[in-house]
Amino acid sequence: MSEGRFELKYALPLDRRAELLERAGAHVRADAHAASLERALPGILLPDGAPTRGYIVHSLYLDDPQLSGYARRLARDRIRNRMRIRTYGLPGDDAPVFLEAKRKLARRVIKHRVRVGGALAWAEGDALRPWVDAVQRLDGEAGRAGQRWLELAEAQHLGAVASTHYVREIFVRGTERLSIDHRVSAHPSPDPRRFQHEGPLPLIPAGWLVVELKFNGDQPLWMRELVRDMRLASEPISKFALGVACSHRADRPAELRSLVPPTILRTTRQAS
Repeated sequence: MSEGRFELKYALPLDRRAELLERAGAHVRADAHAASLERALPGILLPDGAPTRGYIVHSLYLDDPQLSGYARRLARDRIRNRMRIRTYGLPGDDAPVFLEAKRKLARRVIKHRVRVGGALAWAEGDALRPWVDAVQRLDGEAGRAGQRWLELAEAQHLGAVASTHYVREIFVRGTERLSIDHRVSAHPSPDPRRFQHEGPLPLIPAGWLVVELKFNGDQPLWMRELVRDMRLASEPISKFALGVACSHRADRPAELRSLVPPTILRTTRQAS
């Protein structure tokens, strides 16, 4: 079996969410660990009246001063590496914090991550590089994994360049996963110690969702049928690159346009 898992992404209008879940409902179930978001985010109630269950996801992305990782994404290099920190929830929640390293090989993704404690302890770390203090608190196998992550970050002179934020619904069956991301936004200059909040920059237009299908090995038949019957088009959607393009490269609109999902661009042109 090939190393890593496959991740396919699609842009979907919000008003097709119910159809998506109706077709997928016989094959996956809502993640048992997902929480109701109705109380925390009343505005996430959907047109069909169904409250969303899921996670509030926050990712702090790292890159070097030359934005080399962003440049490789623009060039669509088939092999790319990404370093980030991920946490969940609302400001003040002591949600777990993970150091993550992702390696993208075409459509396959290999991800390694290590938990470094909770968000409250994380917020007490160094103002610019709280990951250093977090790794120093680890021991055992977690300490070794954290040290490897830190050595990679230090060798490349990585620092925080943007954070992304969204609400994610997750539906699973074994290793097969369907996720739906709402309200995708970014912050161009996040506080690396505290990034549990929405960003001021919308990355995906209102009325659109990002759908991901994840699986190991061959794509399950039900996923192939879902994509075919709904006429979905797999396309590269990088929250990291969109976040950088909307902030650090805002003076270069052609770059942003090249990163917007083609499905959204075509629909926008047809509506104008």
